Amino acid sequence: MEQKVKVMTFAQLKKMVQMLEDNSQVTDQTKVFIDTGWDSVQEVDPEAILVENVMKFKVLDALTQDQFIGYSLLEKAEKMAADGEPEAAIIIRNLY
Repeated sequence: MEQKVKVMTFAQLKKMVQMLEDNSQVTDQTKVFIDTGWDSVQEVDPEAILVENVMKFKVLDALTQDQFIGYSLLEKAEKMAADGEPEAAIIIRNLY
């Protein structure tokens, strides 16, 4: 069985930004973090958001034989045996 994680679209991101703008607790000075699941949250560098090309790849779970779909940056696509056409994606670099 093929499994795929939901991917946020730009339209959904714009809707979320509008909801944040409408929230009285959010100001122009409100910081942005990523919850990585560890004890602290990760800062988002102001230059961390950019547009890059990605390609889809599949990985097989050795135990269940389920196939999972993921995406890889174009520069790593060959390593991940990605296929299909490259597509533009909004990337948030989290390189810490």
